[in-house]
Amino acid sequence: MSMGAIDPYSFAASRFPTDTRDAIRKFWMHFAANAEGLDRCFSSNMTEKTVDPTVVMAALKDVSPELMWEFGPSDRGHALTITAEWNDSNRALARAVHDMAPDLSRWQFHQVRGPESDSSITVDYFAQRFGEPLTLTKIEAICGETGRVNLIAHGPDNEQALADQALKVASAILGEAVERDWIGYIDGAPTAKTGLFGRLRGQSPAPFEPATFADGFRAAIARLKSALPARPYAGTPLDDREVTLFKAKAAYPEHPRADLITFAAASEAYGRAVLSGGRFSSRCHSIHDEWFLYLRIQRTEDAPFDDVSERGVIEERLHQALSQDGLGGVVAAGHGSEAVYIDLDVSDAARAVAQIGQVLQGEPYVGEATLHFLDQGLQSLVLPAAPDSLKPN
Repeated sequence: MSMGAIDPYSFAASRFPTDTRDAIRKFWMHFAANAEGLDRCFSSNMTEKTVDPTVVMAALKDVSPELMWEFGPSDRGHALTITAEWNDSNRALARAVHDMAPDLSRWQFHQVRGPESDSSITVDYFAQRFGEPLTLTKIEAICGETGRVNLIAHGPDNEQALADQALKVASAILGEAVERDWIGYIDGAPTAKTGLFGRLRGQSPAPFEPATFADGFRAAIARLKSALPARPYAGTPLDDREVTLFKAKAAYPEHPRADLITFAAASEAYGRAVLSGGRFSSRCHSIHDEWFLYLRIQRTEDAPFDDVSERGVIEERLHQALSQDGLGGVVAAGHGSEAVYIDLDVSDAARAVAQIGQVLQGEPYVGEATLHFLDQGLQSLVLPAAPDSLKPN
């Protein structure tokens, strides 16, 4: 991402209401007032416990009781991670907390947990951290058709238990950012439990090897990235692209674009990811720091969009306006029974949203048009496509 570019999470974070931002400021003021005491506490191995970390962090509940926190070391002294953990809906809030953090000389602040060293993921570590014995013996990493890495967990346990353990182990080894962006579906593949006679014959299950899993997962990511476009979508004219056409009638009722009939995408993996309705990560579909969103235009009597070429005119205008400023371009489009859809990639969320608004300003259909970012946790961020346009009477 170019210097100063705003990604969708920071864009969403900047739009929180005043009372939320005031609560975040109040928390950080409280933390800063106790920062030196916390420094002494951690630097002296708790022998000078003048400040209780749990009491200090209790103030975060005024921002949200669902945010998670964790202290650790850093090259400045100490680190504090405040994260949404597995609650994607809080990712923008965690970003707001991170973006508003003060600059304190002995502290670094993070919004995601970093990776653990492979050697630290032992049976004892897992039992202490997650409160259960580690039963899985192997995790396979497989490139999925939606651009994510799917996992198959093996071990002498039931499918759900193995899948749950695989997610916990993978998140710890890879770190929270990689887990969010790249892990797809997880299946458990139970193996026969080894009984007394098996143990006597030396057939006990092989122990789980974290380094082997990590190497396999990173190799899978590399394979998926190698298939992504070598240059940004903005650099490719619409007429010069090959597209994959999907029939989208099978979309489930809760899908945000359940009315889709046809959908055409410049990337097959992107099209499958959109139509699957699963967790979406822009990192799986671009190596150029592009983020993805879609424009939804309601079909009405005044703007029925009965001819696909009418949608094509809008695609051309948007692609030209975004690409000439290096902000992005059109990546996919589709027709639905209720609306038409145009998918876009952008390098700067704030500037691109403003540019889209300028292109569509005054159009008869724009009053019913909305913008939707695709990345997980941003589903509630629905923007008017051209805020300054008046809805037609």
